[in-house]
Amino acid sequence: MVSEYVNEIFDYMKELEKTTMPNPKYMDHQEKLSWKMRTVLIDWLIDIHNQFRLLPETLYLAVNIVDRFLSSREVDTYKLQLVGVTAMFIAAKYEEIVAPSVQNYLCVQDLYNEDEILRAERYVLKALDFGLHYPNPMSFLRRNSKADNYDPLSRTFAKFLMELSLIDHRFLFFPPSKVAAASMYLSRLILDRGEWDANMRHYSGYTEEELSDCVDLMLLLLLIPRKNFPSIQLLKKYESKKFMKASLHITKWVYEHMSLIEKRLSPKYRK
Repeated sequence: MVSEYVNEIFDYMKELEKTTMPNPKYMDHQEKLSWKMRTVLIDWLIDIHNQFRLLPETLYLAVNIVDRFLSSREVDTYKLQLVGVTAMFIAAKYEEIVAPSVQNYLCVQDLYNEDEILRAERYVLKALDFGLHYPNPMSFLRRNSKADNYDPLSRTFAKFLMELSLIDHRFLFFPPSKVAAASMYLSRLILDRGEWDANMRHYSGYTEEELSDCVDLMLLLLLIPRKNFPSIQLLKKYESKKFMKASLHITKWVYEHMSLIEKRLSPKYRK
């Protein structure tokens, strides 16, 4: 981003958050769907995204497209995966230099043919009024990283935590900027990188207190045992050397600090 306009750009992005966030209660009008089905879909999209080696921005935009579309249109169960495939197809065309072709998506699922995906693409875009300009959390994370001296380990841990937020629908109440800041906050806490100082508050736009509800929800998910974890694909992805074995380090830290975590959780998240 152009340095002389960076503050204005991020102010604009925070305003844009208000118009591109989905309805966090959209499942109330989905007669055939459930939040559990959404979780399964997002877990599958994380796997597809990883197989295609796409940019992080593509995954976040794809999930945003899914949630905004489901906020405005009722969908049958058998069409939900089509919405997911189409959202990834659209997001990749928007974010990637070389996007996978529609034929690539035929190789990762066998429910829908090329014509169905292309027709769904037009339908989804019309439903969103062709609005794909979305304040991606990756942009906010990069800004936060500046205050963290661009440390690769804390940024990678934060990326895992941001992707974790895609799995649980309760994060739909939080804007992308807050999810990014909470991810960096928790990453630094795990790595013992010091307090959330004035520099971090300036670049993130959030105080420690303002992040507590989002951080607590992340910790709540991290307390879930592996066998019941909502996204095994996410854990496996971040167990690799490419991602510095972030999920292994984070789950180990959670296990070692379990009692401390349970004490800090807000009452609504306690058992």
